[in-house]
Amino acid sequence: QALTLFLPFPSLVGKIWLMLTILLRMAVVVLAGYPLYQDEQERFVCNTLQPGCSNVCYDLFSPVSHFRFWLIHTVSILLPYAAFSIYVLHQVAMHIVRMHCLVHGCKGNRGLSSPKDVKELCRSAVVKRIDCAADNLSVLNFSGAYTVHLFIRTLLEVAFAAVQYFLFGFFVPDRFSCYHSPCTSTVDCYISRPTEKSI
Repeated sequence: QALTLFLPFPSLVGKIWLMLTILLRMAVVVLAGYPLYQDEQERFVCNTLQPGCSNVCYDLFSPVSHFRFWLIHTVSILLPYAAFSIYVLHQVAMHIVRMHCLVHGCKGNRGLSSPKDVKELCRSAVVKRIDCAADNLSVLNFSGAYTVHLFIRTLLEVAFAAVQYFLFGFFVPDRFSCYHSPCTSTVDCYISRPTEKSI
């Protein structure tokens, strides 16, 4: 029961929403993005027989693999949440140790001798379910850290959306015109399934 006071999110709805967001994003990237873009270069057809021209045009059209870009995007969005979760777990563990010392009167031991002692104190605090007086029971506040974590995630979302726009745009064209060495003239290249990719 004591651990329910330290959960990092305000409600069960918030936790479910976060998990659904993460799972749905991963599902869209892996189940929809990968099959759609795995054969992208093979189906990028240019009306030229000039050796190397199609490869150069594809590199200009797609400087980074869409799928890898979205994978990096998803992992980057999860990093602030992982850091926040580790911070919360650390603070909760330290709070349990302080409560244990408060209840059992650790007068001489201001510091703990080893991480093993911390584990034992935490385990005993949870297993024994320490009965604390109402005056000594305090609820940890993670609202500041949670706000910072949300701010960083929002900045990352905006940054990746901007990079997405400058690298690829938000719509996939039917045709891509390219003129770059070793192409001897302007070459038209055609992208597979542009409407589906735009959607």
